[in-house]
Amino acid sequence: MNSIKTAAAVLTLAIAPSIVSAQSYSTIPEQNIYFLSPHPDDILLTFGGLISKLANEGSIEHKTNVTEVFFSLSNYSTNHLDILTNKRVLDITKMRFNEDFSAHTEMFGSWDNFRYKTAGFYDAPLRLYEGSPTAGGGPAGSFADFRQAEIDVYNRIAADITPILKQQDCAAFVLLANGSHIDHFIVREAVMKAAHDLGNDAQCQIYFGEDQPYTGANPDKAEDELNSIKARLPHDAISKISYWYDKDYKLDLFKKYYLSQYDLGYIPPLESAEFENIYKWDKSTYGDLQKHQLCSLEYCTLK
Repeated sequence: MNSIKTAAAVLTLAIAPSIVSAQSYSTIPEQNIYFLSPHPDDILLTFGGLISKLANEGSIEHKTNVTEVFFSLSNYSTNHLDILTNKRVLDITKMRFNEDFSAHTEMFGSWDNFRYKTAGFYDAPLRLYEGSPTAGGGPAGSFADFRQAEIDVYNRIAADITPILKQQDCAAFVLLANGSHIDHFIVREAVMKAAHDLGNDAQCQIYFGEDQPYTGANPDKAEDELNSIKARLPHDAISKISYWYDKDYKLDLFKKYYLSQYDLGYIPPLESAEFENIYKWDKSTYGDLQKHQLCSLEYCTLK
């Protein structure tokens, strides 16, 4: 009997750090919550656990939730045929919208617990952008790869985000761009530029999330983008928040709704983590952000 008690005590001590880390996070205090997504499916894949956590806490229905999908016009699916016909673009865009809206309705509990917005920007394949393939299948890139098309979208998103960041009692969730997908990078950097330019006038709290399946597929590179952001900010400007989430629920939603995006290669990365991590950017340091190391032109220089 004593040996059993000893073994139980050892097991408790072994898992205690994870339990403390998960329970130290209870909820998102801000009332107005914005999920800023590069594509349909990115909100579920990256923040689905957080949303289900808030729903289980009973707080989601009392908040103002807006999901913004920027690159919502597409011809891309996992059986990508690379056809730029009107029918292909229309069919895929409608399919991805329906998939995402249906998943959102289940995640948020009801159609009236969220507002779904699309900016209608062309995603990378429609812009004829080419880059090395990422873990999720899309092309990689950064400022070094921007053409005028990427510059134009970057500036538009920064302008569109600015009024959101001025709001009080606000939280904005943006992907870290793990995996370096060019569209993810554009959104992240546009949000950061808007925050920097507003400086002390920015009231909205920005949280970064770990892109999936990119993070799970490349665990050895999980902190590369985070560290690149930290290097551009004062010490301790970014703080980590970890929480347990219902992994099976998130996987079930992906399998149930995202027929155009479903790929068996996504499943192991999504199954690899018991916790989701988000990273809180100290609002007082927004104006201290330094430019990206690969920014060499005026449009991305932060002054």
